[in-house]
Amino acid sequence: MRELVAVMGVLEVPTRKRKTKEHVVHNLFKKPSMSFNKKTEYLMKKVLKLLGADQEKDEFTLDESKHIIRDLATELKRVVKIRNISLLTKVNDDSSCQEERQDFIIQWAEELKHSTQTELVQTEKIQREKLYTQQVPDKEQQLKEANKIMSDWASNLQHMEQDSVSPGEEVCSVIQDLESQWKRGKLPNMLPVMDFIIWTVLQEKTQEGSIEKQWLRRMKCSRNKVDFNILPDSVWKWILKASVKITLDINTANPNLKLSPDRKRVKMATIIEDIYNPWDHCTITSKMYLGWWCVLGSEGFTSGRHYWEVGVKGKSEWRIGVVKESAPRHGFANLNTQAGYWTLCLQFAELMAVTTPITKLNQSVPSKVGVYLDIEEGQVSFYDAEKRHHIYTFDANFDRSQKIYPLFHTTEADKEMVIL
Repeated sequence: MRELVAVMGVLEVPTRKRKTKEHVVHNLFKKPSMSFNKKTEYLMKKVLKLLGADQEKDEFTLDESKHIIRDLATELKRVVKIRNISLLTKVNDDSSCQEERQDFIIQWAEELKHSTQTELVQTEKIQREKLYTQQVPDKEQQLKEANKIMSDWASNLQHMEQDSVSPGEEVCSVIQDLESQWKRGKLPNMLPVMDFIIWTVLQEKTQEGSIEKQWLRRMKCSRNKVDFNILPDSVWKWILKASVKITLDINTANPNLKLSPDRKRVKMATIIEDIYNPWDHCTITSKMYLGWWCVLGSEGFTSGRHYWEVGVKGKSEWRIGVVKESAPRHGFANLNTQAGYWTLCLQFAELMAVTTPITKLNQSVPSKVGVYLDIEEGQVSFYDAEKRHHIYTFDANFDRSQKIYPLFHTTEADKEMVIL
């Protein structure tokens, strides 16, 4: 305490007479070796240290992730030849939070390490192999490594010539679409735009197929961590080109379900005691669902891309997705990914992906669900088909020796599930 008091300028002396305030101030600042401001700063740091408030980082400065993203945006704007890419300068002026920026940086760094387009991969190959043999690092360790990788990459971009990366027209169209969404307030921030530009630079000349297919690969790689919100027009149109007609297979339907004559609608049958019981005269088969109230689509798929939509407006409980041919159908087995089911579920007013464990989704409940299946890519994606929002994507390793069927589940007798 004596030291603290001394620093503050109220010096204790062994004599009975105390020094006046003017004398103390004079003694503190009478030497010209340090300016008044520097002296004050020195004294304040000393006081904070004595009070236990000394911190290595200034909490009022921008976080490191924001600095890194700002530097990346500056260099990408210079290197990538895209109209209106100057919008990237606004990437740090939006509503993105620190955690979201950090998640993007970790993802970019991971992709950069695996990219064959940079020398950084070669120099870090041994280090990466050692990392994979160890336990997965915590987020703080990941972020520390990611910050360095992305800072180094931003520095490397400085050596590239201006407009040296020229994406094709399709890429430019997607980026301009995303920028337009941001201007209209449909994107929460510019990070998804920057994310696609970075991914485009890293994947230049390494991916085959259309830009729409590359976009969906990008979304799959993000493992639902990146909010892509509304899909670009070109990507959405490309998905719709995979539309198929789905009808319900009555031979697989649980006897408690009632199908419409055109096999496009399904609801729970109303059981009237002693008058109507759907199980009467029902022939049990191995294809039929005897526990859960499910029914499959008539056609299964072993290859290709397929898209269909299901109307669930007003329904309080449903399950929609795909299932492999050999998955269990009798009894009440867990209908999750381990059992060969990839589904989206609404239960107790909560939307969730039926993973192991369950993944709860912080999204509004759609009235029209779009299901996109790509066998070759091992992808099952769900969309709010009216808002054109991505909801969730499963990364699946399909066994090409057996078919994948559309699956529908409902428990309501007053609200139909409709295949659109």
